[in-house]
Amino acid sequence: MIALPLVLALSLGADAPPPAAAASTPSTPSITQGQRWSVVGALTAGEGGNVIEGGLGWPGLSGSFSHGVAKHFDLGVRISFNYGLEGLVTRVLPGAKLQGLVKFRVFEANALSFGITFEPGPLFAVDRFGNGLVGFALPLGFRFGVAVSSAITLGFSFDVPLWVQFGGGGGVNVPLLPGLGLEYFIKSELLVFFKTRMGPTVRPSGLLELAFDAHLGVGYRF
Repeated sequence: MIALPLVLALSLGADAPPPAAAASTPSTPSITQGQRWSVVGALTAGEGGNVIEGGLGWPGLSGSFSHGVAKHFDLGVRISFNYGLEGLVTRVLPGAKLQGLVKFRVFEANALSFGITFEPGPLFAVDRFGNGLVGFALPLGFRFGVAVSSAITLGFSFDVPLWVQFGGGGGVNVPLLPGLGLEYFIKSELLVFFKTRMGPTVRPSGLLELAFDAHLGVGYRF
């Protein structure tokens, strides 16, 4: 009598369907997200955020402060002390420049961003004879940023840092400068960067002169 229930149990167990395999969930590809601000790219400080930046190289050294007045819009100021006139490799002249800074982030999608900059301001220099040179810069720039990882951003740029020299022998100078930059975030609020650009400058006489710009520096957001 004991054997009959045991035989029935074994028979039912043999006919039972195997347990269903766990449904596999397709993996979702990860999307690279960088930090929320940038020096070499298009991202701004963000509304209420502040960024200070310092750089050293050719044609001089500079420091700047920017404030996020809106989510996509920064205003600021930069002061530069130069030993090269507007990056012209043949014009080694001491001088200074004071600029207003405008940066507008036009577009952002995942790791990509695009923005526009405008940095007007007066410039001053002294030639080898002690004569003063006065002008005004009207630089327009375009920034394209690519977040390679959460710590690294690549920046591609094209700048037209137009400047006007006043007085005799002056006129409008039109540089056309493609550029490249790289920044590394030591932590979310601190980065180091390198950026460079190079191209021709159309001088008032119509002649072309080579302009070059390269800076290594740091940026801090607070």
